[in-house]
Amino acid sequence: MHRLLLLLRSNWISATGAVVTTLAFMLFLTTFVYLSLHGGGHTAYAGLLTFVVLPGLFVAGLVAIPIGLLLYRRQLQERMAALELRPIRLLRVVGVLTAVNLAVAGTGGYEALHYMDSQEFCGTLCHDVMSPTFNAYVDSPHARVACVECHIGDGATWFIKSKLSGLRQVAAVLLDSYERPIPTPVHNLRPARDTCEQCHWPGHFSGDRLLVKERFADDDEVTPETTVLMMKTGGVHRDGKARGIHWHASPGLEITYLASDGHRQEIPWVRVVDQDGRERVFTSESYDPENPPAGEPRRMDCVDCHNQPSHAFQDPADALDQAIADGRIPRELAGIRRVSMEVLRERWGRDDVADGMQRALASRYPGSDEILVGRTAAALSEIWLRNNYPDMAITWGTYPSMASHQGCMRCHDGEHLDDEGEEISMDCESCHVMLAERERDPNILEQLGIQGDR
Repeated sequence: MHRLLLLLRSNWISATGAVVTTLAFMLFLTTFVYLSLHGGGHTAYAGLLTFVVLPGLFVAGLVAIPIGLLLYRRQLQERMAALELRPIRLLRVVGVLTAVNLAVAGTGGYEALHYMDSQEFCGTLCHDVMSPTFNAYVDSPHARVACVECHIGDGATWFIKSKLSGLRQVAAVLLDSYERPIPTPVHNLRPARDTCEQCHWPGHFSGDRLLVKERFADDDEVTPETTVLMMKTGGVHRDGKARGIHWHASPGLEITYLASDGHRQEIPWVRVVDQDGRERVFTSESYDPENPPAGEPRRMDCVDCHNQPSHAFQDPADALDQAIADGRIPRELAGIRRVSMEVLRERWGRDDVADGMQRALASRYPGSDEILVGRTAAALSEIWLRNNYPDMAITWGTYPSMASHQGCMRCHDGEHLDDEGEEISMDCESCHVMLAERERDPNILEQLGIQGDR
């Protein structure tokens, strides 16, 4: 061991590498044991230090040792000449230390990869950049699904792609060169058949589903209005045919489209190959079916409609109606829906929105119950903070949902025709049947046994 130390001290580079490796090993071991004893609970920065920075320093120190020995070969030869009497013992020591180093590097590397796949690494490490999408994620139906299951999936190929993409993103954050807001859709996202369809089976017939939407009028009484829809979710039926909304993603059907813009909002060309193998091409009037326009060719899958399955930002009217229906915003304040919408649309900062809304409502309802006004201000500020991030240029409508009429009308607009002049259907009842539209206590709810205090 003494001769090994002399060898490491033969030059400053190797000596520095040995010191860095030793210190990194000791710090890694200490913090790893500490975090293990505390049940693995730690902040994002503690995980970054323990499982990324320290293993990186450990490996860097190991690499520096042979580099120093190579650069200072003359000193190395002199040292080796002094060690000729006992070369076997030196080799044994080096072999044991190499095995220890490999074990430490392997453990650190495994923990680093495991940590980089964790929710805290994905969502909380880069606060300013990721907080909008992460906050939306924890308020989504997929909150218990790990980020990597959708963004990476199984297999080494997409794992490597994601890490290379992650390096570019880290560089963009460090250089403050990332776009604001983060652009969508993600053009290099893994196809949904490799991720979404691992849980959501497209060949399974979903059937029709009842949707009850509570709405409220802008009058002083905040009159409740209920819309009842029978959604033809659809899928493949027992006869082997696909119908309803999920017809678009049924097995055996292939829909390819060309988007002329990066947001996939303008779709002038659509090709459909149905389950019988029949091919039809639909284009907007200004395009030739035989000459597809320039654009991004893409096979349609789940995320073309469900474009925000885990990072959905709310429409202000929908969020407001839901808060009134839940009782978080009291209807006792006259015209509160109308006033609340005006308040939500004002320009606020994230630091002053709560106090600002409190003052705005107090000025509109002088002499009213302070508790009701305070409760309303708290609910409105919560809605605003959930959906607005001025530093990231995110406001109402920045990330619209395509699982809506806006998404449907990209193709079902009556302007996409095939070579026989037939258009893509605009029949709304292909997707849903309207059982009641903005009615007060519609009879259909009583008939279905769905009653509530509205």
